[in-house]
Amino acid sequence: MRSDGATDSGNIPKHIGIIMDGNGRWASKRLLPRSAGHRAGVKNITKIVSAAFDSGVDCVTLYAFSTENAFRPEQEVNSLVDLIRKQLKPMTRELIEKGARVIFSGDLSYFPNDVCEIIKEIATENADGWGQIVNIALNYSGRTEIVRAAALAAESGNVTAESLERNLYTNGLPELDMIIRTGGEKRLSNFLLYQAAYSELFFTDTLWPDFGKSELFDMLAEFNHRQRKFGKV
Repeated sequence: MRSDGATDSGNIPKHIGIIMDGNGRWASKRLLPRSAGHRAGVKNITKIVSAAFDSGVDCVTLYAFSTENAFRPEQEVNSLVDLIRKQLKPMTRELIEKGARVIFSGDLSYFPNDVCEIIKEIATENADGWGQIVNIALNYSGRTEIVRAAALAAESGNVTAESLERNLYTNGLPELDMIIRTGGEKRLSNFLLYQAAYSELFFTDTLWPDFGKSELFDMLAEFNHRQRKFGKV
């Protein structure tokens, strides 16, 4: 691994999914409200995504808000939605200025109209982006995505792996090579279930606001040395 995070052999994952877990616990350890942890987590996004891109990764999918998050206490949900309202545009603008294209996955109709307008504006502004891709999963459920894709494929009268994949939110994105989950839990929690079939999984006890570039580079170095068989010998 070079000091810039790139591997010498060039065996870099094209697409990384990140489950950004541990914001609430990060705040609780500091006797702060959980909302403070979510704000700290947002501040970490640009740093980690930029480091991934500098290492040669083409696409990063961020698990920002799951459908299950909507069942948290109302105050926390409102805080999360307000954080999206206030921070999504500044955070994505910084990434867009670095040459990234920002897209979204999930049932965005859940959010208030003003938040939907912000998401639409961001997606429209950089629709012709030429660079690496940041895919932000908002009100996302892997199971729901599969059901939705299967229903759309059935409408075409021909349900195959190819027709289903064409109707996934990730259609057109690189294969998902790697999933990182921070915060100590070791499960996918309904994240990119179809896409994760042969992804390499990485788990760390580090809480998301504390997850740094050096730990990311260590994971990329380990990915570089893993032998991926895809079910073959």
